Amino acid sequence: MGKAMIRRCRYRAALLRVIAGVTVFLWVGSASAKDESLEPEPAPAETPEPSAPAAPLTKFDVGFGLAGTSDYVSRGITQTDSRPAIQGYIEPSYGIGYVNVWSSNVDFGDDFRGAEIDLAGGIRPKFGPLSLNVGWVHYFFIPENVGPSYGEVFAKADYEVTDKFVIGTQFWFAPDFDQTGKTSTFQVIGAKWLLPRNISLYGGVGYQFFEDPKSFESLAWTVGVSYAWKSLTFDVRYWDTDLSDNACVVQSGFADGCDGRVVATISLDLAWSALRNHSHGTTESAFK
Repeated sequence: MGKAMIRRCRYRAALLRVIAGVTVFLWVGSASAKDESLEPEPAPAETPEPSAPAAPLTKFDVGFGLAGTSDYVSRGITQTDSRPAIQGYIEPSYGIGYVNVWSSNVDFGDDFRGAEIDLAGGIRPKFGPLSLNVGWVHYFFIPENVGPSYGEVFAKADYEVTDKFVIGTQFWFAPDFDQTGKTSTFQVIGAKWLLPRNISLYGGVGYQFFEDPKSFESLAWTVGVSYAWKSLTFDVRYWDTDLSDNACVVQSGFADGCDGRVVATISLDLAWSALRNHSHGTTESAFK
């Protein structure tokens, strides 16, 4: 067996261990750290019927979930060679503060396959119709040669114009992008319309620029529709960028990695408080 084959086997084994570990951790044990969807964050659930008993308030909670997607896309660029991904997260929170661990498989070409693990922490204060989310996220890759580890400061603001229409903006700043010693800035603006029967329409556009003049700045945009049923969300969206094939090879490892594409995702999001309240007979099951 050649050295290249041995490395591939080791990378695949490491990936399987990471995914298996994350999956078990989530199942035995909000939004993920890797929140770059260019759209406002999910609105609160609809107000329950008057006959439904209210859940007791608690400062501490744990959110967790899993997702399967046809393509892991970040800022309009595939992170899995246009192939499916399995993703998961766990998010302990106390009051407005939270920490988040998120993971996904990634594929940037031969000898560059593995897992991405994001660690994030921040606060989510709310002032009437204005919701904020400010914090730090650090990206790690396994094996280390899959990608450089680096972090970003992020700030998000969503404003409920009405109970059915939300506009949002995001700001991401990396002081040492890809360990190059140069900065990167990503800015986003988007909107979401909440329709009857738990259907949402959304759209967003983001622009990334770099301190390094040799890097390729890019414009990314997305539009889509989602349907929420209990704790499940079904999402279909279109992504595209303005990057050329040559620039995309540098950014993603693939000439077609930045082309327009349709991405379908099914996600399950749960909270420990909801499961606990159900066990006490105070709320309906998340799976009913």
